[in-house]
This record gives sequence, C-alpha cells and structure tokens, in this order.
Amino acid sequence: MFDNRCPDINALTQSVQALPGRFWPAAAAFAVLIALAVPAQAGEPVEYDTPSKAAVPRWAMLGKNEVNARNGPSLDNRKVWTYRKAGIPVQIISETRDWRLICDPAGGVAWVKKSMLRSPRNVITPPQKLELRTDPKPDADVKAIVRPRVVASVEKCKDAWCRISVAGQTGWAPKNVLWGMQTTAVCARPNPLAER
Repeated sequence: MFDNRCPDINALTQSVQALPGRFWPAAAAFAVLIALAVPAQAGEPVEYDTPSKAAVPRWAMLGKNEVNARNGPSLDNRKVWTYRKAGIPVQIISETRDWRLICDPAGGVAWVKKSMLRSPRNVITPPQKLELRTDPKPDADVKAIVRPRVVASVEKCKDAWCRISVAGQTGWAPKNVLWGMQTTAVCARPNPLAER
C-alpha cells in the first residue's frame, strides 16, 4: 500500500544529485536518514497472504452443535468425525477460500467449512482444577475454583493473565494454562505425502 506521507526516494535522489559536488555525500546521507525515519502508520490493519487476509495460525471456535470434520477441503472428501458442541476453541492452521484446517483440544486435525466457525474467543481450562483470582496477580484472593477441561469465554487479557467466565463465575487466570491462548501453532499441519 502506498503511503503518500513517505518521501519519494526518486525525488530525493534527484534533489541530492542537483547539489554541488562537495555537498553531495552529506546530502545523500541525510536523504537516506529522512527516508528511514518516516514512522510506519500505527493502527493500519495488517493483511496476510492467505485467502482470508488473516494470520495463520489464529483462533476461532465451533459455531454450530454439529460440525463435520473431513480429511480434505471439499465435500467430496471423507468425513472423519463430527464435533457435537458449539463453542469449542480450535486453532486454524491452514486455509483455502471456503475451508479451514483446524486443530482441536484433543490434538485432532481436520478440515471444516469456514461457515462452521465463529471468531469470538473461548478457551479450555487446564487438566487440573483452576483457581480464578480477583485480580491479575498470583497472590490475589481466590474467587472461584473451576473444574478441569471446561470451556470458558475470554473477556480480556492483561499481561500474563486473562479474565475468563465459566459457569457463572468470572475471574483472572494465568494465560499460559489456558488452551486457546497460544500464539504459535499447537498442532503440526499433516504431510499429505506421508504414508498412511
């Protein structure tokens, strides 16, 4: 995308070359510094080279109570299983225009139609009981204790903590124990050439 606030490097070069010879090296160095010093525009959305223009991996959740998972990105591909609960967080690890390759909390990897996913953020609590705290710090009072491996909605995150809601209880939990908050891929993309 062209930013009209950035200096035109060709115009700068022509201006520098028009200067007398003894000023040319200093002016050239100055022109380069000016070109490099222009700050990037903050707040502009970043577009990625994916069909959706969104980053991969990224998080979503199942949007329906029945979502068929397939071994390829088409209705012609074999159905490998069916998810039966909306709201389960999944990580999108690849995509086509109409299909998303997802990783589920059990480590399963399969293709689902993009229309079967929603973007609001849910997480899964860890395999042990989780203490929800009143504030985002380890020594804050315990507000509630949550059962293992339940779906919770994320309200907001602050530093290494997220405020989550589950079964009518809201509190702060460490981000690193919540499945669905990772910034890297949690499942590897299957190798289509591997022997089965």
